[in-house]
Amino acid sequence: MIDKMTDQLLQIPSTRKQVGAALLAAILIIAVSLSVLPFGDQRLITIQAFLPAFIAWFLFADLLTAHMLFSQYRAAGNLSILFLAATYLFTGLIIIPHILTFPGVFSAEGLLGAGSQTAVWLWVTWHIGFPIGILSYLLAGQLEKNKPVNSSSSWAAAAMGVAVLLLVLVTTAIALFFQDSLPVLVQQGHFTKLMTHVVGPLVWLLNIAAALLLWIVKQGRTVLNLWLTVAVLAFSLDVTLTIFAGSRYSLGWYMARVNSLVSAFIIICAIVYEVNRLYIRLAKHQKELLQSREELYSLNDELYRLSQLDGLTGIANRRRFDELLAKQLQESEASGQPFSLLLLDIDCFKAYNDHYGHQMGDRVLKQTARLIEDSLPSSTATAARYGGEEFAVLLPGVDHIRTLQAAEVIRHAVEKAAIVHEFSPAAPYVTLSIGTSTQNSQSKSTNRVTEAEILVKQADQALYSSKENGRNCITAYSSAM
Repeated sequence: MIDKMTDQLLQIPSTRKQVGAALLAAILIIAVSLSVLPFGDQRLITIQAFLPAFIAWFLFADLLTAHMLFSQYRAAGNLSILFLAATYLFTGLIIIPHILTFPGVFSAEGLLGAGSQTAVWLWVTWHIGFPIGILSYLLAGQLEKNKPVNSSSSWAAAAMGVAVLLLVLVTTAIALFFQDSLPVLVQQGHFTKLMTHVVGPLVWLLNIAAALLLWIVKQGRTVLNLWLTVAVLAFSLDVTLTIFAGSRYSLGWYMARVNSLVSAFIIICAIVYEVNRLYIRLAKHQKELLQSREELYSLNDELYRLSQLDGLTGIANRRRFDELLAKQLQESEASGQPFSLLLLDIDCFKAYNDHYGHQMGDRVLKQTARLIEDSLPSSTATAARYGGEEFAVLLPGVDHIRTLQAAEVIRHAVEKAAIVHEFSPAAPYVTLSIGTSTQNSQSKSTNRVTEAEILVKQADQALYSSKENGRNCITAYSSAM
């Protein structure tokens, strides 16, 4: 997962904001370096602790960058990234013999039997190796164009690491054992020879060429290439200031070391910034996802609620009635409590619709449903629309006597509302015919579906008897029916 994150971080396209930030950083580096250049040879105090501290930070930054680039190679398999990782590994390792052989840090002439030219030639190797590595990165990138990316190889990464280590050891050995054969570049701490000798201009031109080619070929299209261009620019200005500094521990020399440090850290800083930016986006998206999930749960609950309600009257629909009937029957049996059912029918509702219209009929259905629900005897009772002008009431824990009482309360509430119905033979207003059925705790059945069907059938027979008996009345089921 970390490898994939690194791959995404370094290969994502650059945004305008990122390009603007990189351009601002480049302008700042150039402006500071050019402002120092005229005074670069001005001698400053010698800070012995500066170079070891600088090297420690530089070593940390380059090796960490190399590690992250090797991780990206493992994730993406790009050979060009492997070359770039090797480049940063080389600069991170070559700095070690450079500081060990630098005069005045650990000893007057440097460790490892160093001579007066050892450290400067290791500096030359360091500042030639970096642009060559950048050019190798560009060349490998061009060769990879329009070709499928090969899978990464741990052996290839290990071989590259060993090759870089051997290169550092060989160049260090040459600088140590063949120092007398190498041209003199520094005399008594002054860089005059470095400026006039072909080596100095060659190193400078090589770095400038690497910076220009990197911009021309890659144009900062990705986060990696954008900030790598700034890093190579800072490295080139390091060479520029060193050559024109005149001597060690001068203003230009100190500024050159700062540019080296900027070059080493800029990729790390860019990656950390992108990690932080992506983390913020991830946190924001996670928050939005959680909000969306809560909204989805709420909508699902609302959808479920609506699926359980009758669209016209707002009370439980037939589906909810069937679910509650089966559930409450089972609970009543388990608790040993009675269970009662009312079936209610609006008297002569077809005649009402025919004479008053369907819209008025709908109003009667809604008003009747509200009256039934408001007249329920307890919070455990449930009113439902059974179908058409028929309603049902579930009464868990209610015995036969209290069922008749509850039915009468409902019948009376509808009658008292006095909803005009001039075409009903039962009364000049809307009335209800009601049938009741009660299951006692003793009458248990092993078949829950059959039990519910029997209860509904009994209540329906009682309802039919109410209609036969003149409507606007209540009939309790009995086995004599």
